[in-house]
Amino acid sequence: MAHDHAGRSGGQPHAPRLIAWEVTRSCMLACKHCRAAAKPTPYEGELSTEECFRLLDNIAAFSKPIIILTGGEPMLRPDIYDIAAYGTKLGLRMVMAPCGALIDDESAAKILASGIEQISISLDGATAASHDAFRGVEGAFDSALRGIEAAKRQGLGFQINTTITQVNLDELPAILDLAKRLGANVFNPFLLVPTGRGRELIDQEISPAQYEQTLRWLAEVQQDNDIPIRVTCAPHYQRIVRQMGLHKSGGHAAKGCMGGQQFAFISHLGKVQICGFLEAEAGDLREADLDFQKIWETSELFLQMRDLDGYHGRCGGCEFARVCGGCRARAFALTGDYLGEEPFCTHQPKRRDTVERDDLDDRLLSLIQTDFPVTVRPFDTLAETFDTDAAQIIQRINRLQRAGVIRRLGAVFDSKSLGYVSTLVAASVPAERLDEVAATVSELSGVTHNYRREHAYNLWFTLTAESAQRQQDILADLASRTRAAFFPMPALAVYKIRVDFRLGDAGPAAKAPSPARQSGDVVSLDDQQKQLVRRLQESISLADQPFDKLADEIGWPTHRVIEQIDDWRQAGVIRRFGAVVDHHRLGFAANGMAVFRVGDDEIDDVGRRLAERAEISHCYHRPPLEGFDYNLFAMVHAQTPEQVEAIVADIASRIGPYEHTVLFSTTEYKKVSMKYFV
Repeated sequence: MAHDHAGRSGGQPHAPRLIAWEVTRSCMLACKHCRAAAKPTPYEGELSTEECFRLLDNIAAFSKPIIILTGGEPMLRPDIYDIAAYGTKLGLRMVMAPCGALIDDESAAKILASGIEQISISLDGATAASHDAFRGVEGAFDSALRGIEAAKRQGLGFQINTTITQVNLDELPAILDLAKRLGANVFNPFLLVPTGRGRELIDQEISPAQYEQTLRWLAEVQQDNDIPIRVTCAPHYQRIVRQMGLHKSGGHAAKGCMGGQQFAFISHLGKVQICGFLEAEAGDLREADLDFQKIWETSELFLQMRDLDGYHGRCGGCEFARVCGGCRARAFALTGDYLGEEPFCTHQPKRRDTVERDDLDDRLLSLIQTDFPVTVRPFDTLAETFDTDAAQIIQRINRLQRAGVIRRLGAVFDSKSLGYVSTLVAASVPAERLDEVAATVSELSGVTHNYRREHAYNLWFTLTAESAQRQQDILADLASRTRAAFFPMPALAVYKIRVDFRLGDAGPAAKAPSPARQSGDVVSLDDQQKQLVRRLQESISLADQPFDKLADEIGWPTHRVIEQIDDWRQAGVIRRFGAVVDHHRLGFAANGMAVFRVGDDEIDDVGRRLAERAEISHCYHRPPLEGFDYNLFAMVHAQTPEQVEAIVADIASRIGPYEHTVLFSTTEYKKVSMKYFV
């Protein structure tokens, strides 16, 4: 629940302004979108009254946020009025998010007497039929209206919350009109996040293009409405109002995703999260002796949320990062990476600037892209190589990560070895629909790279899935939803996969080894090994002994983690272990896909010759398409398109008179690392 007044943070840059507290998970309804998947029976282990009082004491001692008493149905908790009154006595602004069914004149008076002046009630349809279907209980609409009327009679303020899906999107104007007629003082639309029961509604999520249109409509109607509109779980609304010139300065600076920065969620069991939709624990209040302040100030998860320069993908390089930040919960739900880019945002950040580097930075980056030492103390090893100390190496890598030069420091896995199937996919989409279709493609967690290129086939992306059948099903569903045709182009042979940008005077890269597992044999992994795979897809910590933490999480000794990584590297399960870089920030702004038409009897020889070129990062034999009968694909990187064209021309002059062309990437819709076993 969002409210229209900010908490009093005392001027601290990251003091909490709002805390949503799930005082109970019990609820009479069965709402389709419920993040908690609540049920009407009692839940064991909920915080006691005494624990609730101690928690409020701790919060009030260092900040004065709004406390949102939520659930479940908070009014099912017998001591709810005592909890609210205690917080009010401490100077906290207490508000409540009931369902409405339990509100009558008596309970509304009790709510007011406890110090609560504002409640929120959800209406997800403009009629009983649509609202009751969403809430899963017949009569929910009528009971919510009765609760609203009781609140009005007692002078209790209320706002209307609405979760937007495909089902009620067309009803949104009618719901807004209903909120005004009822006398709500705020209209608060929520954008669905697919967690809890909401996972089952993922097909009912509105598309990224519809998100954009809906948020623009909300920004426009806000100008002509006397009811404030507060949009929740759609941080890119803050980008849109600025792009439309509708942002109003003054008061508290409007912020998109506040999770972990100004907002926190406390579960019925005392687990602390950045929000109720991101199922990652920042701390356990009982383990911390109910010291919320300690968790708020020291949790690694919260600290990551506040480091906006550490966000991945488009969010990490976006000019609106500090007012938007992307929905961390939606990124986690759809990609497994809570620092990943907002999957439902269509905005393409302005061109990223290069970052100032010195000679040591360049030599370090050139080495750690492919040859990061997997040892107990890897930064000591690097320090010896560069005749400096480990602290200097860590400081430089940290700076390059924060600047977005290094996207991630970890393992890059071979998808075939893990049992996954990958393919390049091409599509020819009408120009006026390209951004919309591309945004829908980017929603897919198995899509890691998605580009617009200058050609009749203008949309190109990579798709990885658990099986060939699953891949086909995904493309069939995608075609149905977008009314576009998609053409898979799986690799028939791999000649090179080696992303290695040589910088400054680092010298030529070592010759790329032949792929170790062209047979596609799948390795057998137990649960702990899969856990290690998941963890190695994230950045390793910049500690003196970074693999100790991984070992502790898995329950292995450190030497076993290092041995496993080395075994996987030798076997080709890990293609490389090192820095995944943003080539734009390194100055390699031009990205061209060079394609050649080569005879089947010659293609292997030509492919191997192309693989020897340092400017080529990927080289594959792929099946041709109708109207695009090229079969040898090579990715070429340079600082300018002219340099790419010159490199391709030089290659063509050396390998023979093969028909060829270059397709340049003009828009990067998505670029992330694949998440396996999530």
